[in-house]
Amino acid sequence: MAVQKAEAFTISETENVLTDKKDFIANKLSERKQARTSKWTQQHEESEGKKVTEEKSSFFQKYFNDEISTITNLLQCTGIAPTDRLALTEHFDSIVMSHQRLQKFFNDSVMFLPAFKARVAQEQLNLLMEEINERKNNMIPKKKFTFKSKVKKSENKENSHEAPVVNKGSGLQKYAQKLNQGCEISGKTDETITLNSNVVNQKDLTLSKLVGCKVYLLGAPSTVHINNVEKCTIVIGPVSGSVFVDWCTDCEIATGCQQLRVHHTSDTNFYLNVSSRAIIEDTTKVGFAPYNFDYPELENHLKLAGLNGCKNNWNKVDDFNWLAMDSVSPNWQIINAENRRNLW
Repeated sequence: MAVQKAEAFTISETENVLTDKKDFIANKLSERKQARTSKWTQQHEESEGKKVTEEKSSFFQKYFNDEISTITNLLQCTGIAPTDRLALTEHFDSIVMSHQRLQKFFNDSVMFLPAFKARVAQEQLNLLMEEINERKNNMIPKKKFTFKSKVKKSENKENSHEAPVVNKGSGLQKYAQKLNQGCEISGKTDETITLNSNVVNQKDLTLSKLVGCKVYLLGAPSTVHINNVEKCTIVIGPVSGSVFVDWCTDCEIATGCQQLRVHHTSDTNFYLNVSSRAIIEDTTKVGFAPYNFDYPELENHLKLAGLNGCKNNWNKVDDFNWLAMDSVSPNWQIINAENRRNLW
């Protein structure tokens, strides 16, 4: 009987030992499998990360090369008369801004670029900027200072333009006279300003430091610069070149133009007839809707600005602070039809 008990104990002990060994082996196999899985996952993530980086680098190189080529071609100034100083100035302003956008794109992309490729790209940008400045200085030499003889009153009267319509502020006539060469309307508060086509057509206009004003430019300017304006309504006829907006807050702007570029702007709505994609940068809470202002000479001014028959890209906006390709920038939106302004 005692022998049987001893044998039974020995068998039970042997089974326990075997069970412990099985558990030990199973744990070791599980740990090894887990280690292999972890290593594979890490390698896969590294591989995917490397793949994504390579894809970004490849996208950067293609876009960068295309932009360099585009800017270089623009330096030929094709179709612009060498004597048209205003058109050349506008053209080179546009080129400089294109270079600035490309520089920002490079700055935002440099984190995933190989060091050598980054150095080469920056050198290309530096050389291109030098070429832009050299070309601009050759095409638009600085004016030399000269004394001008006085113009006879009779001649001055014959060549004078029609005075602008002034709803408030009689001092605006002196601004209208200066607008013949292009000038700045600045430092106005709570005023209504209306300038007609005889004053603004083919002129370079600047609006700056305006608060609570209503501005109506009823003509076809060549370029319009809007800087440091707040709580203003600005209505512009078709612009043959670009409209540049910088540091604008809580405004409504209606304009036709070949190109719109917006910087440092917020809480502002744009009503556009634009032939190219609008560009925003460092800008938030802006809305877009189609141009809906009308006045008697609009059709003629559309032809003068080269916008008649052009496709209106009012709802196509590029945000240079939003590089995600698979989602729309949250910094701009289309204004709902029921919320659009109809009366100006």
